[in-house]
Amino acid sequence: MGLMNRREFLFSGIQGRVFQRGTALQMEVMEVFSASNGSSALLVHHADEATREAFAEWLRANSSRQIVCLLPNGMRLGGRIFRVSLCFGRGLILLPGPIKAHAKEIVGIL
Repeated sequence: MGLMNRREFLFSGIQGRVFQRGTALQMEVMEVFSASNGSSALLVHHADEATREAFAEWLRANSSRQIVCLLPNGMRLGGRIFRVSLCFGRGLILLPGPIKAHAKEIVGIL
């Protein structure tokens, strides 16, 4: 049996965190942006300190990926997540429609 390196250990922790309704990844909303045309964006970061580094690694590997965002009210919206390169561990989720989310809420990615 081989030893697990630090990155594998931390990443396994983020993959193992299951949000209700089956998501594999949780994030905390830092700020919500809404445009007059109905589109929205969420500035997000890790859900807790234990997953901070693993979330940053995941974000670096998955920037510009299409996702399904699960909001706390159960609403699901397709969107795209981007790594904010000047802010370590921050992601920007672009969504095509309006959302009802607030700072400090936990959202999931399917």
